Amino acid sequence: DVVVCGRTLPDLEKVASEISRLGRRSLAVQTDVSNRGDAAKLIDRTVKELGAIDILVNNAMVDGRYPILKAPEDVWDKLMTVGLKGYFLCSQAAVRVMREQKKGNIINIGSVLGFMASSMAPHYCAAKAALAHLTKVHALEWARYNINVNCIAPGFFKTDMTKQQQEEEGHRKFLNFKIPFKRLGEPDELVPTAIFLASGAASYITGAVVTVDGGYTVW
Repeated sequence: DVVVCGRTLPDLEKVASEISRLGRRSLAVQTDVSNRGDAAKLIDRTVKELGAIDILVNNAMVDGRYPILKAPEDVWDKLMTVGLKGYFLCSQAAVRVMREQKKGNIINIGSVLGFMASSMAPHYCAAKAALAHLTKVHALEWARYNINVNCIAPGFFKTDMTKQQQEEEGHRKFLNFKIPFKRLGEPDELVPTAIFLASGAASYITGAVVTVDGGYTVW
């Protein structure tokens, strides 16, 4: 059973309908993850309607590519608020329930840019680096409640956020040079890692940052 959340309700309802057609219960909850009240309401409704929360996947982020000297202050604020504070607030709200259950699993979606530098994405790099470390801190703090906290660090995938890189010939050639598999990842190629980390097979794994990048960070 899956709860999907985000700011655009029609998109959420579409995904929830797809899940329901597969025979599982699904809720669409309009949520601004950077708002403490919204994060709390999301968890409360999940527990009220589904009875528990076993797995939380933190995946919210916004784009913002600027070199440092040209970067507006509001872009920094937005990336940090959504891509770091939002993860903290949702995790905090979920753990208040998980600790009573004496089990739980949190998966943060980070990025290889959390430990690699990009002059065109300094805000994004900083947020994802902080998230990788926050994952470790939360793993240490919440192990006493039998809660696993891990992070997936994708490389470059075919998503709306990387559309510009896909369309720019120079950037596309650079990525094909840097990625040993000579292609961007397909979103479905992230699924097995998420399922593994959410399953009992990963019961002794916590505080890990798992790269899924086609070998991009091998260089």
